[in-house]
Amino acid sequence: MLLTLPQIEDKIREFTTIIYAPEEFIPTFGTSNQTGLPHIEIQDGCYSLIVSDNGEELSRETFDNVDELVFKVVQDISFSMACELVFEDTNDQNFRERFLYAQKNIISKINRYTSDTVKHKQEIVNTENNSALSESRKNTLLKSKINKTSLRSQELRREK
Repeated sequence: MLLTLPQIEDKIREFTTIIYAPEEFIPTFGTSNQTGLPHIEIQDGCYSLIVSDNGEELSRETFDNVDELVFKVVQDISFSMACELVFEDTNDQNFRERFLYAQKNIISKINRYTSDTVKHKQEIVNTENNSALSESRKNTLLKSKINKTSLRSQELRREK
C-alpha cells in the first residue's frame, strides 16, 4: 500500500528534525516551487523525486519503496547541509575531506537516534563519490545564495 504525501512528509520530517535541517532543504510535496528544490509526487503506484527549475524538469528518480525515497532525500539534504558548512573556504585543499567529514557527522546523528533499521542503511553515510546526487542538484546547491550564517549559528548553538 502506498503512503500518502502527508505520510511521506511526516517520515522525512522525522529525520530532518534529528539533523536540524533548514526548511529550505526539505523537498516540497505534490508540486514544485520551480527553484531546483526537489519535490515528491506519487504517480502510477510509485514515488517520484523530481527536480525542476524555471519550468524545466532537470531530473526524475522513481522509487517503488518509500524507505528508499526517504533515504535518498536524507542523503541529498545532508549533502546540502555539508556544502553549506564548508562552502566559504573553497580554496582550502582539504575541502573534500572536510565536506565528507561534515556529511558523515550529520548522518551520524540519525544513526544515534534511530532504530537498527536505519543503522544498517550505511549507503547514505558512504559519500565517497556522491554519485547518487544528481549533477543538476549539485550545481543548484553550489550556485545558491542561501544564508550560511544562520545555519552556522544554529550548528554552534547545538554544540554548546
